[in-house]
Amino acid sequence: MAKPAGKVPDHLRSEISLRVHPQDWLATARKLKKAADLLLINFETEQVKFNEEFEEDCDTDLPRPDDTVVTMLLGFAVENLLKGLLVSTLEHVEGVKDLSELPAELRRHELKPIACVVKPQLHIEFSREELDLLDALTYVILWYGRYPSARNMDGLIPLYWNPLSSPTGFAPGDDAHGHYHFKKFFFNYPADYLATLKLYDRLETILQNQAPNGQPAGPAGPAGGSS
Repeated sequence: MAKPAGKVPDHLRSEISLRVHPQDWLATARKLKKAADLLLINFETEQVKFNEEFEEDCDTDLPRPDDTVVTMLLGFAVENLLKGLLVSTLEHVEGVKDLSELPAELRRHELKPIACVVKPQLHIEFSREELDLLDALTYVILWYGRYPSARNMDGLIPLYWNPLSSPTGFAPGDDAHGHYHFKKFFFNYPADYLATLKLYDRLETILQNQAPNGQPAGPAGPAGGSS
């Protein structure tokens, strides 16, 4: 019986592995950050022009500059740093053939759960502001930066359940044991960008120290890891 189309032949499967070493995540983060920096320059130029025209005429037809793609790329860069840090805590990342062999957080885009995993293992502290920024970046990564709509209303309006709060009034879905709160899902320019860039720089430095002198693997790294 013929093998299903698209399956990697066994003789190749034994020779190649996925690019999941910490330095691979670091290299990709840096490429994404570079792209985000270039787009941010263009966005800021458009923002200055918009502000000048708005001051002259608040009814200007000039469209408001869109920063969603810039934010998405920055979010992907932070995501790669966090995943690289998570991988750096693992004992073995050699010869990985499927991400299912690694922690589930590596197969998802939610950033805060990854931060919660690496925090105790690498003794990384995240401020309340930084955790909120991770929520906002997740929102953009999941859909806002690349699709016109979320998959459903829960994705459109991100909420979290706080069982420790004491609501003064009940909203739909509340009960006496907790309260729903909005997650942060919009970026404020320039404050949130500056805070995210600071977070990126800090995580990049930590990951660089976790993967010193490492070289990213090729398109299909050898089963034994990076050469």
